Amino acid sequence: MIDYRSGMGVLSRRSDPPSSVGGVFEIIRTGNAQTRGAIARRTGLAPSTVSQRIEALISDGLVEEYGREGSSGGRQARLLRVHGGAGAVVAATIGTQHLTLVVADLVGTALSKADIPIDVADGPQAVVDLVWHEIGRAFEALHLEPDLLRGVTLGVPAPVESRIGTVSSSAQLPGWYQANLRELMTAHTSVPLLIENDANLLAAAEFSLADPGVEDLLAVKVGSRIGSGIVSGGRLHRGASGAGGEISHTPTAGVSIIQCWCGTENCLESVASGAATVARLQRAGQDVRSTSDLVERSRDGDPLTITLLRESGLLVGEVLAGVVNVINPRTVVFGGSLSAAGPFVAAVRGVLFQRCLPVVTEVLDVREGTAGPDGEAWGGIQLILEEILTAEAVDRAIALKRLPQA
Repeated sequence: MIDYRSGMGVLSRRSDPPSSVGGVFEIIRTGNAQTRGAIARRTGLAPSTVSQRIEALISDGLVEEYGREGSSGGRQARLLRVHGGAGAVVAATIGTQHLTLVVADLVGTALSKADIPIDVADGPQAVVDLVWHEIGRAFEALHLEPDLLRGVTLGVPAPVESRIGTVSSSAQLPGWYQANLRELMTAHTSVPLLIENDANLLAAAEFSLADPGVEDLLAVKVGSRIGSGIVSGGRLHRGASGAGGEISHTPTAGVSIIQCWCGTENCLESVASGAATVARLQRAGQDVRSTSDLVERSRDGDPLTITLLRESGLLVGEVLAGVVNVINPRTVVFGGSLSAAGPFVAAVRGVLFQRCLPVVTEVLDVREGTAGPDGEAWGGIQLILEEILTAEAVDRAIALKRLPQA
């Protein structure tokens, strides 16, 4: 199992650790201090005050003691950590034909993972109802009480209006335009919810696996569609309305082979996505049905497939070059089915190093991602933990004598 970095204070607004109960919790969660004495030194609080706040966290089940610090002499300090069993979070990511559902504890340890067949043509109401049915089944199988659910992330293959949780038009979700997923989800629960674009979830997962020094990352999802998620300064960049990183409808020098809802002539998705490349091969009389077929044919050395993948990669690279020059990321990673297509990724990389500024490329790493096929779900786990375990959220919880609820 991939070891995702959890509880590191990433992808959220950061500030100097406050001296509240929640601030003490944040210090423990991020690993900046793990004993009462270390917390007192870091915050400047009196040892008695630190002990009072830690006892409040232990009493509420958020923190536990688990051993003693090594010492060359004198009394050994008790070590502190987040109590993972104090609750559970869920990430559910929707594809066109399947739902991936991951349940994790409060330190991000996987408790269960399931892939469930779905048909998005059934509509958003039916799919959301299925999500909650599967959450209930997962909790029952894990012998978890329903009130241990602390938060849920729902990922979709479409731009999401982040302010209200509505879905923008997407070929992958026919009939879902303007569906208010937040409203549909809150009919089932009062716990905190995140509704996210799948490329943002991929970016969160890849960032959690990146080297600690990487603060700026561009994750590009290349499959039947094209999307990207941006992490800048260690924070996920969603944009003013949730469309940050939406590169797929940028005009290109290519010619559309499939229709796109966006109305932009020769947009990137209509000329260079996996669906567009499949359509070009079909037009050439080839028996190709999916992006997985593209990868397989590429590995088998099929000349026409390799040529078309390179052409698509060049067009994607041209669009990405402008983005990379603007945001100056340390890393560009590819996810999605076409990330395993060597000719495609090589073509994108070549354009980036040719067209981006030397000051940009001298620190740039372009590669296939490491999050794997379930990366989006794990990105959702990272994001919902960041949402419910901030210092502010914990302070509210302690005040109410319970864990964060909506």
